[in-house]
Amino acid sequence: MEGTTRRYRWPALVVAAWAATGCLIPQDDTQLEGVPAFMNRPPRIIESLVSPQQRIISDFGAGACDLTFEVVVEDPDVDDRIVVHWYLDYNPQDPRGPYRQYELSGDSSGPRRSDRGSLLISLASANSPLGTSGPHLVEAVVSDAELVNRVARSRPVQLPDGTFIENPGYVTTYAWVVNTVQGDCR
Repeated sequence: MEGTTRRYRWPALVVAAWAATGCLIPQDDTQLEGVPAFMNRPPRIIESLVSPQQRIISDFGAGACDLTFEVVVEDPDVDDRIVVHWYLDYNPQDPRGPYRQYELSGDSSGPRRSDRGSLLISLASANSPLGTSGPHLVEAVVSDAELVNRVARSRPVQLPDGTFIENPGYVTTYAWVVNTVQGDCR
């Protein structure tokens, strides 16, 4: 009796192992009609290369009359147009366009852009935007798409089958708080 049980055990184990290696439910054989459309990827600000490194500048005007803000940007989509929009004391209740904007050159051979988005603020200027004493907010808003109210617009992309999908645009920011004090800059 024991020999008979053993004789049926091996075929049952072989059938169970064979069934476990494959899917018992039929699968769809959907074929792709070409390579899917390439979707946009977000740029990023390299924080270790941002200048000034400290996010809070507590005594602007007490020794230094000029302050340069810089961001270095990387974007895996090397053909994207990257723009740094500089906002000073942005107020969402009274939205205005950027104080300045700077397009980064696209002549880089890799994801890191070869130039920096820079903004020079001088307290020696009569119309300095940070000339009034007190705290100010300086923001670098980096985008790879058109901005509308500081929000990146997506772009429609037509697929080979004639349908459209939205290819997103991206925004990334870096901000400093600058406290201007009265000094010898004027």
